[in-house]
Amino acid sequence: VRGVVLIIAVLSAVFSVGLIVRLSSSMSQKEHSVTSREDRSSVRRTPNVASPEQSGDATINHHEELIAEKIASAPLEDKPQTASHEKRSRRLIDESDAAKEEENFLFQTKTASAPSCSTPLSPSDVKFTLVTQFSSDRLWMFPYHCSRIPNDVPISMVVYTDKSVDDVYNEIEQSGMCHANFRNHTTVQTLSTQNYDKGEYPVNKLRNMALSAVQTSHVMYIDIDFWESFNLFSTLSSPSVTYELANDAQLAIVVPAFQLMRQCREYRECPEKNIPVMPSTQEELFNLVQEKQVFMFDPTNAGGHGSTLYKEWAMEQYVGDLLELPCIKSNRYEPYLAFRYCEELPPFQEQFNGYGKNKMTWVMQLRQTGYKFAQLGGAFVIHYPHLDSSSRLEWNKAPKQVRGHTPKKVHDVDWKKYKRGINDAIFIQFREWLRSDVKDTSRVLLCDDAQDDDAKLWVDRD
Repeated sequence: VRGVVLIIAVLSAVFSVGLIVRLSSSMSQKEHSVTSREDRSSVRRTPNVASPEQSGDATINHHEELIAEKIASAPLEDKPQTASHEKRSRRLIDESDAAKEEENFLFQTKTASAPSCSTPLSPSDVKFTLVTQFSSDRLWMFPYHCSRIPNDVPISMVVYTDKSVDDVYNEIEQSGMCHANFRNHTTVQTLSTQNYDKGEYPVNKLRNMALSAVQTSHVMYIDIDFWESFNLFSTLSSPSVTYELANDAQLAIVVPAFQLMRQCREYRECPEKNIPVMPSTQEELFNLVQEKQVFMFDPTNAGGHGSTLYKEWAMEQYVGDLLELPCIKSNRYEPYLAFRYCEELPPFQEQFNGYGKNKMTWVMQLRQTGYKFAQLGGAFVIHYPHLDSSSRLEWNKAPKQVRGHTPKKVHDVDWKKYKRGINDAIFIQFREWLRSDVKDTSRVLLCDDAQDDDAKLWVDRD
């Protein structure tokens, strides 16, 4: 707890330094900045969507620039690497790793049950399903999603529970927060906990199960503890976005993710204090950023969301604007995405369960198979500040030798006794499979100053 408090104190100090930056450029200079941004992006805008200059609604002012500085000033924690790091041939797998106990991991390349990606779409064909998964102890969060999305948006969810599907429906109905016909728009599946060891959470199996029930062309995937802004689905359905999605089956829309600080001083769940503060609009979000109650998600893990252009999102993008990411700063990038549900979509690899590497590996595979990423202007998701899950606590367990030292300097540790060591070993298997068996058709490369992700591995590093 003291460590968490210290991290928060340090981050608050960092966010407080150098925030007052005055706008000295004229509107013509701002227009030049927007033009330069368009030059580096191939994402098109449909003519019936007004730009900030046309509408006058998105004029950048001093207030917004301060907010952008606060959002984007989280410290980086990793050492840089060169782009060539990704291209080197590497085969450094320790035969004693836990992952080698099973020689043949059957990693998957496609979502076989989905429709073909080659089927042409028009913008009017682009419809979204909200896809999510969670354990039964977070079922209480689902009604808050109901209150933030349009009533006609289909939902596909899988609950890790021994309750029946009817029990889940009934519990949601009892909240009184979902519309009367929500059953007609919501598909519920359950996965029994009896099939798994205590402490295991089959997160990627749950995600794939939820995806399997999708009937729309596209998906907005969100973990249950990330709540949507009120305008997320209306923004995704705007002409500028549906046009792009209809014309590129491998376009993934990044929805910027933020986190709310826990609103109680003591280390406990305090929904009575957290829920009323959870922002649902951009204005509410910006106010909380100024109050140092909201930050980019997980600023202590810069790789996770550091490729998202938070400053541009706050200062330059208007609602429905798509800004293409020029490169990815870390293989640990794991944004929340809207994407087409079709056969060529890589599935979530089910060898990863519990906490750690379950979503970043999916994004790595998306990138290698040709997906490009464009972030959505004007909408967001916000993380609810719950306590650490049992899966996270299991991931946090470490041998005494690691504490205060880098893993590469630690020897004589049986890594397969620790969840992080097991997942790291599986990750190495996945990475080698991705390099050797999956054709690299990347349209988005790692940045020249991309982070050295291997430095964080507990097992073999390249």
